[in-house]
Amino acid sequence: MQSYDFESEDNAAKWRGLFVPALRKVQRQVHPSLVAKEEALEYIESLIVKLLSMLCAGQPHNVHDVEDRVQKTFPHPIETWAIKDALNALEKGKKKAPLVIPVDKIHPLLKEVLGYKIDYQVSLYIVAVLEYIAADILKLAGNYVRNIRHVEMSCQDIKVAMCADKVLMDMFHQDEEMSVSSLIEDEPVKTGTLTYDEVVKDMIMEETQYIRDLNMIIKVFREPFVQEKRMFTEEDVNVLFSNILELYEFSISLLGLLEDAIEMTDEGNTSPAIGECFEEMVEAEEFDVYVSYAEKIMDKKHKQRLLELLSRPQVALYFQSMGQGFKEAVQYVLPRLLLEPIYHCLHYFEVLKILEKTSPSSDDKDRLAEASGLLHGLQLNLDRVCSGSLPKRKAGESWLGFNRRLISRQPSIKKMNEIQKSIDGWEGKNISESCNDFIMEGVLGKTGRRAYTERHVFLFDGLLVCCKPNSRRSVTGSTPEYRLKEKFLMRKITINDKEFTDGKT
Repeated sequence: MQSYDFESEDNAAKWRGLFVPALRKVQRQVHPSLVAKEEALEYIESLIVKLLSMLCAGQPHNVHDVEDRVQKTFPHPIETWAIKDALNALEKGKKKAPLVIPVDKIHPLLKEVLGYKIDYQVSLYIVAVLEYIAADILKLAGNYVRNIRHVEMSCQDIKVAMCADKVLMDMFHQDEEMSVSSLIEDEPVKTGTLTYDEVVKDMIMEETQYIRDLNMIIKVFREPFVQEKRMFTEEDVNVLFSNILELYEFSISLLGLLEDAIEMTDEGNTSPAIGECFEEMVEAEEFDVYVSYAEKIMDKKHKQRLLELLSRPQVALYFQSMGQGFKEAVQYVLPRLLLEPIYHCLHYFEVLKILEKTSPSSDDKDRLAEASGLLHGLQLNLDRVCSGSLPKRKAGESWLGFNRRLISRQPSIKKMNEIQKSIDGWEGKNISESCNDFIMEGVLGKTGRRAYTERHVFLFDGLLVCCKPNSRRSVTGSTPEYRLKEKFLMRKITINDKEFTDGKT
């Protein structure tokens, strides 16, 4: 049987707009003081249809099949909460089920999707899962919109808010993650010479993601400083964020030139002339925005101003009111995020070398070489500004975005698997299924009612694993080195930042 294509013209028309009225009602339930733009609801509808496609791909015949599909494809812990809501809807039945999305309209369409009849209870269960996820997205996006003091929810707001939620990102982009994992586990990662077209493709992907990252910094972090004029001056914003808006405009312009070059390329004839794009930006001295940015971000006044502002009680309360952990994010995460544009600029120099080496056109090679030569002064200025102050990147992070993720994730998965094998009593999902990277390990003190104990702790980006040395190890060393005591999802941990005093912890 041929699989149902949700994206075909005929099928897409049947689903288009079907969820929007119900999503508007859900939005009013979770955030009654806000309004959502039509484009925002349409975007969530597209996500819900994608999720529906994922659930139907398992060819469910009964409720148990759907539940099994949710458990296998939804990241933890969202699968538990979605199943709980769906079971609650089943218990209340058709008449009492508190669902807003119209099951009666979805049920006949599911017969067409699956190619066979299913019980109404199965449709009810599926719709309950979809509505729970839709409400979760709207709740998350609404919290973000309120934090930045807006009253209208846009499509961009939803995308930015979802970027901050690893679980939702994992769920809606798991196909990309799965493709990466399959390459790592089943095939050796390609580390040989890339072709010119591959480098260009990867560079565009990297620049697109970089623009999203800049937008996130501007919307999530810079906006609260700009809007609260009673606490923060214009100088405060300039010292902390420098000319990041100019960097954003620069990347929009560069990406536009790159995409135009791709479109102007003759079909099947020549490769895109990327050298001309860089030459144009360099001759207009557009890259100089990065020197201005680096000078302010690397200046010691930047860190001093941030700490001085955060030490003010009213500022601390302001950030705390914006959400749990936001103050700590401003203090510890923001400074690292603001270094990313500098790394990205340094990355341009490497990209130019790779493009020049791989370009099939002599004219393009000349233009790339010219651009590299003109940028040499900029590179020297950045070296001067950042000398001894810019932390080194991890190995494998100097390549283009897509390949960097492929190459750097392979050793990460290997390391996480090795750690898991060294822990006796591990249960549940593998570490690599819920985490992307291993951060550090060490001994951590734990105080309780009875006594002070120590645990050997492994910290991952999504998990904290506490262990004890395994006293039952055999002399052959075949027994795991550690014994599992407890593990915590990082997204469920609350961190209280304590002031450090000499002689006390």
